[in-house]
Amino acid sequence: MLADTIYEHFKDIYHSKLPLPQKAVVVNPSSTVSNVIKQISNSDVYDVFCLEGNSVYSTNVRALLSASNILDAIIRPYLYAVPFLKPTDTVNKASNIMAHHRIRSAPIVQDNQIIGQVSAKDILEMLLSKDNKWIKANMIFTQNPITLNSTDSLGSARRIMTTKRIDHIPILNKGSVKQVLTSFHVLQTIIPRERLGKKLIGVNKIRRQESSIGNIGSTRIPQCNPKDDLNSIIDGMLKSNTTCSLVSVWGTLHGIIAYRDILSLLAAKIESQIPFYIVGLPEDSPNADIIISKFTSTLKRIQKVYGDVIEARATIKRQHIKGGRQLHEVSIRITTPYKTFMHSESGWDLSQVFDYLNKRFLRKLSRRAKQRFKPTIRKAELPVSPI
Repeated sequence: MLADTIYEHFKDIYHSKLPLPQKAVVVNPSSTVSNVIKQISNSDVYDVFCLEGNSVYSTNVRALLSASNILDAIIRPYLYAVPFLKPTDTVNKASNIMAHHRIRSAPIVQDNQIIGQVSAKDILEMLLSKDNKWIKANMIFTQNPITLNSTDSLGSARRIMTTKRIDHIPILNKGSVKQVLTSFHVLQTIIPRERLGKKLIGVNKIRRQESSIGNIGSTRIPQCNPKDDLNSIIDGMLKSNTTCSLVSVWGTLHGIIAYRDILSLLAAKIESQIPFYIVGLPEDSPNADIIISKFTSTLKRIQKVYGDVIEARATIKRQHIKGGRQLHEVSIRITTPYKTFMHSESGWDLSQVFDYLNKRFLRKLSRRAKQRFKPTIRKAELPVSPI
């Protein structure tokens, strides 16, 4: 049970106190999108925050790729509520917030003020303090990442990043990866040149989005092979100050490792008789206990049919906001000695998504039960022809 071993390995970090907070970039909700993009560029950050009442709102580089008319548009429609940390919280809560909301920093609030943030990079540095040589790249990497050619347009890259919710696209030139285009690079291309006349600003923006990617991107992305260990992967990312690592074999791209792939190692273990891990369950979910209880019951029924459940793992990600609601994407993998179940589903209500997935698993069990007890010729007491 590999996940159980990984959980025990990182248990002390999982329950440890937050690292010292770093400075957070706080924006005014009435600012224009272009001003916020400038703040992001000048501060070299991915996430920005604002505090209104008792709630913290955030936006990030990838979310702003969908912005239009950035000179006059106000940032408020691109802000969404995120849970915040207290100085006394643990790494457990910070990693859950980042995993669920697909952000790289979690804000820390004290005395009704944002006093700083904890970043994924801070947590990676904590993981580096452990001996992780037995955790290999092929255990965590995302296989077959989306790629583009250097002749493809910047607009194509922008559409892929906003629809697929990704921040890194390896760029191929004559079949080989030459650089990695990030959401930060694309964001720079939608900033109009201020020296142009007002009537030409929109024309310039369109032309830049239609232009080819060319050599835009970072060439300093570290590379590893599937057998490289976690320590060397994290060390390479930190030294090059990048947010991903490419997994290659003999010059051929096999996968990519981003911050969220490494943070997924800090999955929360649910206390039950069956090894059950969950990544990204929001602590403020009103039905968290009910979701865990129902899914645990489903696991027990699977166990009765297929024998021991070796491991169950659920990953929850927030996809985007629409009308103030959150769209959740849930992926579940259940491993038994005889079969591995994998299902994914999206929906606005997290509890309903899990209910639907539970029903899918139970339908599979029902079909198997019918197959197991299907009457044979002998059971039907029909004559059997001699061979």
